[in-house]
Amino acid sequence: MFTKILLPLDGSDLSREAMDDAAALATKTGAEVVLVQVVDSEAQLISQVSGMAVEPMPMGEVTVEAARSAVTAQRRAAEENLAQAKQSLEAQGITVSTVIRSGNPGDQIVEAADELGCDVVVMATHGRTGFRRAILGSVADHVARNTARASVLLVKPVRETD
Repeated sequence: MFTKILLPLDGSDLSREAMDDAAALATKTGAEVVLVQVVDSEAQLISQVSGMAVEPMPMGEVTVEAARSAVTAQRRAAEENLAQAKQSLEAQGITVSTVIRSGNPGDQIVEAADELGCDVVVMATHGRTGFRRAILGSVADHVARNTARASVLLVKPVRETD
């Protein structure tokens, strides 16, 4: 049925809500679980900072160095988060691999699912509707609408973790 499950994580309790569902599916089908976490790119951070400035901000080495440092810290945190999740799933007898990507989370998850040949993406969602969803956006919605090859299983948490 399924041979490869993509499980996007971001270090939050919400994203971990989907781990049990991915584990159950992997156990039932013998599928591998690929854990993916997306971190910001240096270019994203620089454009976010310069886009918020009231006056044009020179793009000197300090800004680039700060972005580089932030990305390095995010990557380290992602490595730790994925290692913990991997250990938890492997303890259940599940084959697990990890991937860290950089860029827009929705786009990167969609690309990872396609490039890695995943059959299904299992991810948590806030389940927001209306105005809150329109303002806050939804990575899960983007993934569900744009993943062409894989099925998408969205898991609404038992309790909201806002």
